[in-house]
Amino acid sequence: MTKTPKIRKRIEQNRITITQMLSGATSTKRLNNLNWLCHEIAYEEPKILFFMSAKEQKPYLDYTYMQNIDVAYNYTLHNPDTPIDAIEICKIHSMLCANTNIQGGLFRTSPKIVEITVNGMRMHAPDPSEIMSKLNMIVYKLNNSSADVLTRAFSLHYDLIALQPFDDFNKRTARLVMNWFLVQNGYRPVVFNNKSDKRKYIEAITAYANGDRKRYMAFMQACLVRTQEQLINVIHKSKVL
Repeated sequence: MTKTPKIRKRIEQNRITITQMLSGATSTKRLNNLNWLCHEIAYEEPKILFFMSAKEQKPYLDYTYMQNIDVAYNYTLHNPDTPIDAIEICKIHSMLCANTNIQGGLFRTSPKIVEITVNGMRMHAPDPSEIMSKLNMIVYKLNNSSADVLTRAFSLHYDLIALQPFDDFNKRTARLVMNWFLVQNGYRPVVFNNKSDKRKYIEAITAYANGDRKRYMAFMQACLVRTQEQLINVIHKSKVL
């Protein structure tokens, strides 16, 4: 496994490279950068993470959900200075639930078992009565921690998944809010667009729940590096037609 200092260095080098490549770039290159990220997050990533096995072994995709991700992601891009708080997290969830059977922006009112096993048993999310206070604590930690940006972003992602504040769409909400925080702090989003990401994603979250925080952080960092390098390639190839 890649050592943390080495991968952190690559992330910072890539971040600087992307910033430099776009600092004097044409509007076409900037637009291609945004379009590629939006396409991967809203349309390619769901094909990996939302895959549901069927007799025909074909992915089950509801394009309403994909459109909603597109809308929510663009909201984050157009609000780079908006403080991330409980209200904004609920707003993101509400956008993701538009025109679905899920009530958007409302906290769950019943117990919930998480898709994570701890010591061989499924993990129970906190009681509904604790959601508001724990969510506020997550937001406080995000904005007041002395930890670096990546640690705070990836911790936010895990904490929201472990809390399960909503009846559904908790993981996709967590990914969008994490990416929003990354963009606000000069990074590009993390994209999960590799065929093995669904399995590794769940494994990494499960590892964190079982005390192996390093494995989780290493996976998230590796996905960020991959996204950065794919984006660098996209920018290189951008041309004015």
